[in-house]
Amino acid sequence: MEHRRHLPGHERTARSKVTKLVHDKPFVAGGLVKMARTCGKANCKCARGEKHVSWYLSTRHKGVRKMIFIPQQWEKDIIEWVNTYKDITKQIDIISQQCLERFTMSSKEGNKDS
Repeated sequence: MEHRRHLPGHERTARSKVTKLVHDKPFVAGGLVKMARTCGKANCKCARGEKHVSWYLSTRHKGVRKMIFIPQQWEKDIIEWVNTYKDITKQIDIISQQCLERFTMSSKEGNKDS
């Protein structure tokens, strides 16, 4: 592969952002789900309709979906980690699109070096 200076500016920027995010910030592959539940106690507010609201991390492990409860003291951190993951995937999509465009252009021209 050629040096990065030959790449389009937005692809270089995306590659730099991915590198920085992966190196500097924690991230987790998953989504956030807000759930409202009842605890089952007869005298609790949830028995009157005011359900307990909490966050869960929805992720996959070995192909199986897992819902992991997020304690309140971890909510801010986990939300940030999930957002970092989303930003990483967004940048990877930009890089992938540029690579695909290079491939389709070079295959139309009939060479690999473009």
